[in-house]
Amino acid sequence: FEPHYVKFNLTRQQTLEQFIKLSKAALSKESDYLVFPETSFHGIRYHRLHSDTQLRALHKLVDEYPHLSLVTGIGSSKVYAKGEQPSPTARTHIRGGDTLYWESQNAAIQIHSNSKDIDFYLKSKLVPGAEIFPYHRFLFFIKPIVDQLGGAPGGLERQATRSVFSSPSGKVAPVICYESIYGEYCTGYIRNGAEAIFIVTNDGWWDNTAGHRQHLAFARLRAIETRRAIARAANSGISAFINQRGDVISATRYDEAASLKENILFNNEITFYTLWGDMIGRIAGFLSILLLLNALVKGLMKKT
Repeated sequence: FEPHYVKFNLTRQQTLEQFIKLSKAALSKESDYLVFPETSFHGIRYHRLHSDTQLRALHKLVDEYPHLSLVTGIGSSKVYAKGEQPSPTARTHIRGGDTLYWESQNAAIQIHSNSKDIDFYLKSKLVPGAEIFPYHRFLFFIKPIVDQLGGAPGGLERQATRSVFSSPSGKVAPVICYESIYGEYCTGYIRNGAEAIFIVTNDGWWDNTAGHRQHLAFARLRAIETRRAIARAANSGISAFINQRGDVISATRYDEAASLKENILFNNEITFYTLWGDMIGRIAGFLSILLLLNALVKGLMKKT
């Protein structure tokens, strides 16, 4: 769905029907996972996950396949109970003379076949401007511009650790959109036990420019760094399967309504990069400083 004018203007039923139609075209009784894009479903309350009509419909779909787990992005919100301490990113709403505190969330969930359990992860690397407004207390004069552009000056709720979704089929990393461009950040999922990476993203914001292709290229790097296969579900961008060498083994075209089916390998080996992160970059930075200092010292010695 085109995100600027279409996606968030569809009814819940229209959205569900499209996802279910595409899913059933690819699913079989042997399917282990189904992956939907970022914020595929919105208007969901965190404390009412089990009663939400959209998620109940998804439970019904998943229950038709005995081994299936569904990983999908959702747009959700959480309202704080009276007396509960709100976080710094909480927003306020005045109702009946009372001040309510609430959070906006960009999340990923996992729904299991024949189970009421719902795993939940909050996107925690947020897009500056659109999802978080850095230094908003000092840059308050920019707030009206951020508001007009549809940004979130208060920021979205985040979490401190990288969650891993477990199922009888394995352990997967629920990486949400912008998070996938940060290599060292993504190793947190792997250190927590992820055997494959599922990227849920919404790439239509760039329209048909190089942006969505570059975002796919970042996913290939994450596969190489961690030696984890990737299933990438992109709204309006390029959905793809990527093997542990970073090869794209199947992909959709831009803005194509389609479903992909593939077998991927799960791996629990830890790579050097997963253990040490951007060590080469840090060493290069340190050596650059040494070379600069050496050049400065030589220059000063020549003058004296």
